[in-house]
Amino acid sequence: MSNYHDFAVRRGKVADAAEVVGHVLAEPFPALADELVALADRTRRGRFHVLLLGVFSTGKSTLLNALVGAPVLPAKVNPCTALPTSLEHAETPRATVILRDGSSESMDLASFVKRYQLDDVEGQGVDRFGDVVRATVGVPLPLLRDGVVLIDTPGLDDDERRTARTLAAIPQADAVIVVLNAARFLGDLERRILRYHVLPHGLVNLFFPVTMADLLPALATDEVRARADIVDRGRSVLGPLCTVDGADRFAERFFLLDARSALRARYDRDRDAPRAPIDDAALATSGVPAFEAALERFLVEERGAAQVRHVIGSLQRARAEVDLAASLDRASASATADELRKRQADLQPRFLELEAIARRVERTVDAFVARQEEAVVRELRGFLAVAEIEVPDAVARFDLGAMAAVDLLTERGRKRLEARLRDALDAWLAERLAKFQVAEGVRWKKAIESLREEVASDAARFDAEVADIVADFSGVLHPPRPDVGGPQVNATERWFAVAVGALLLSPGTIAAGYTEGYGGALKGAAGRIGARLAIVAFGALLGPVGWVGLLLYAVSDAVLLVVTGGGAVRRVREQVAEKMRGKLVGEVDARKDAIVEAVREALAPLKSAVIGAARSEADALRERIERTITERERTTLDAAARDAVWSRRLADVDAAMALVGE
Repeated sequence: MSNYHDFAVRRGKVADAAEVVGHVLAEPFPALADELVALADRTRRGRFHVLLLGVFSTGKSTLLNALVGAPVLPAKVNPCTALPTSLEHAETPRATVILRDGSSESMDLASFVKRYQLDDVEGQGVDRFGDVVRATVGVPLPLLRDGVVLIDTPGLDDDERRTARTLAAIPQADAVIVVLNAARFLGDLERRILRYHVLPHGLVNLFFPVTMADLLPALATDEVRARADIVDRGRSVLGPLCTVDGADRFAERFFLLDARSALRARYDRDRDAPRAPIDDAALATSGVPAFEAALERFLVEERGAAQVRHVIGSLQRARAEVDLAASLDRASASATADELRKRQADLQPRFLELEAIARRVERTVDAFVARQEEAVVRELRGFLAVAEIEVPDAVARFDLGAMAAVDLLTERGRKRLEARLRDALDAWLAERLAKFQVAEGVRWKKAIESLREEVASDAARFDAEVADIVADFSGVLHPPRPDVGGPQVNATERWFAVAVGALLLSPGTIAAGYTEGYGGALKGAAGRIGARLAIVAFGALLGPVGWVGLLLYAVSDAVLLVVTGGGAVRRVREQVAEKMRGKLVGEVDARKDAIVEAVREALAPLKSAVIGAARSEADALRERIERTITERERTTLDAAARDAVWSRRLADVDAAMALVGE
């Protein structure tokens, strides 16, 4: 990962700049200095956590071993990793197991593999590792040197304890690799996991490598057709999970791989050592390098860019703080501390006006949220009304197998038929849900633009009030504006950039509000927000059953009424139409309160972020003025000497920030 290494070097420079600026500001701004030093430390130690998910025997551990170029984890047909295991960089290979009581145990890799893997019996549900939180395996591999952490997880199966432990780690991962198996591609369990546990997170960091593609020649008479069929089925089922900001990223997220050949190309088992030189031809044929390149691009260009942008934004805001403090001190140079205290007291009515503006904005946002609650219910109702009309014809087109009529005669056959129906309905509804998500993204963008216009007048008044406060305090009609190192953005853009960032849980997006403005932060965000609201609404509508459930019951009942005859398709269509008439729309009406509550909860970060941004800016202005007076009281230096101190601080900050651009 040479590009990733280049990024790690740049990240280190950004961290160094934050630390230097923190030290420069230690005297005038101790709290800000501590924040920058802590941010530098987090950035320097910054890690990208890459989580591997998959059901038993999909080849997770084999793929992970292929990525690191050594067999460091157990990878057999039946035994599996029994607990979440992080692979991190270490000069000496070693494993550490962390227990729930806070204690830990260190051991060599051979002992770890022997003790912490499941045997055939345990694979059926026994969990003897409940007292273990996780394990860390340290290996001296270049891939892990710059902060990439690969996390192998227990197989997703019907054991609720192990599955829960694995799924709980999904939201915190920088990238999630969902490993699938070409020999049994997208089984029922995998579909359920994806639909009900992965999709609701609204993630845009998913990758889908399909391992054991090398087995296809032995499993299919036509390998080319088999590979094409897997790609087509993958696009149908996984397409909605590979749509990022409205763009189809399927080709960048879905890969057919031969992980075992990749591992052999990089590691010589006979010598139990890395292969030298690497078998480049075999490695390229395995498909693993293309997958690695896509993962690296994501980590560097999306996750990494956001991380670095966040630090740079913090540096620019810190620089603006110094510049404004220097400007206030220079502008009020002839006033004594006592005079400034009087001016500060006289400004209280103006600060009350800032609070009044924040309250008006809060009322505006409250009204917006209420409208969105109703809009989501209305859109969902319309969407399901159309689904009721379309589903009978869709069911009539489902391929239930040539022996469907015979299957209806036995209990086992009916179960097979129901399974086929579930798969068909799952794919059909997933396709429609994807369209609904896109539509909600478009609608959301228009809605938030409308809210932005509603807030604009109050935001402009806020900025004008701030300018008046600064002018009245400094005694200068037009005090110097601080240079934040980028384009000036108004209050509307600043507040909404923070709000969009809060909804997307992205510090990089929040930082964009101070450098790129609202447009930079909103770019591409509306689709994800709309998709998340769509998922929230569906979740509240059908609960743990999933949106397939209600249709499945009606369709199954209808099909079971048909035992034979040429009129089967017509009768299925009629029965489904009759049973579904008003059912889905009725569910929306019956569960309206739950849907509204779910949407309100999903939009809560928007409200708190916009209001919080306005109030925090008012508080920051109070603090700037207080710091100016405190500095005047503390120092006995004259105006010229103080100006020299501020100039030196600004020069030191600029010199540190210049390192970022090198």
